[in-house]
Amino acid sequence: MSDFYQQLDAPHFDYAMAAVPGIDGHTFRGPVQSLERGYIACIGGAQTFGRFVADPWPAQLSRALGVACLNLGLGGAGPRFARSPQVLAVLARARLVVVQMFSGRSASNALFDNADGRNCGRVVGTDAWQTFEQFLAELMERADRPLLERTVAETRDDYAFDMQALARALPTRKVLLWLSRRRPDYAIDWSHPWGLLQHYPQLIDRGTVDRLRPDFDAYVECAGERGLPQRLWQADEAVDGTERAADGTLTNTYYPSPEMHADCAAALLEPCRQLLAQGP
Repeated sequence: MSDFYQQLDAPHFDYAMAAVPGIDGHTFRGPVQSLERGYIACIGGAQTFGRFVADPWPAQLSRALGVACLNLGLGGAGPRFARSPQVLAVLARARLVVVQMFSGRSASNALFDNADGRNCGRVVGTDAWQTFEQFLAELMERADRPLLERTVAETRDDYAFDMQALARALPTRKVLLWLSRRRPDYAIDWSHPWGLLQHYPQLIDRGTVDRLRPDFDAYVECAGERGLPQRLWQADEAVDGTERAADGTLTNTYYPSPEMHADCAAALLEPCRQLLAQGP
């Protein structure tokens, strides 16, 4: 997905896509730091990658701390991606790992098998390949409230299991990061998919956050909308992930703005500094 962002956003943004030694099949936002010396690893989705941002929060945090930083943000990724052996090996060698909370769309339940931990999977019993949003919309058309509640609970349980397993597999210090337009607290509106999912990280609530916090050394919550909507460039039609204003300017209303990235880096700075000061 991150390579797709580069294709869509060139020539307005150069994400310096590059391979990370030891991780096959993906490229990441560069410049890729040497893995032979101490580094911070930041892993998450497009919000860590930094779509529509020239200076994402991992780069800002790196400069502020004076420590090399590896940006492993991957659009559409979930905790199963982070738990893959190759990625886990890179994370385990870092001095500190910042784990952005992934979207709840990346998890599975009894009706939806999201085996690769992205935002698409197979509907159990039909093998239809769908996005989680498509699956949810169709389920809400035919399911009663108890089934919907059970499906949400199962999805959150699956998500929490993988996030806890990721944290427990990392021998290094680790920070759990909430980066969103909203706080984790919300009441579900069961009448439509948006009411259930809400803003990124879709489906995840305060209860899920509270389950995960004990497995991390610190928790940072960065929520707000500063800088949104973000005006981008003039175009004849919208590209994926943007809206087109009346004057023909594309706008970003979904991904964190440059201002939100700056707020995130500032919020992470002191907790990360304290953890790094504790030594290896």
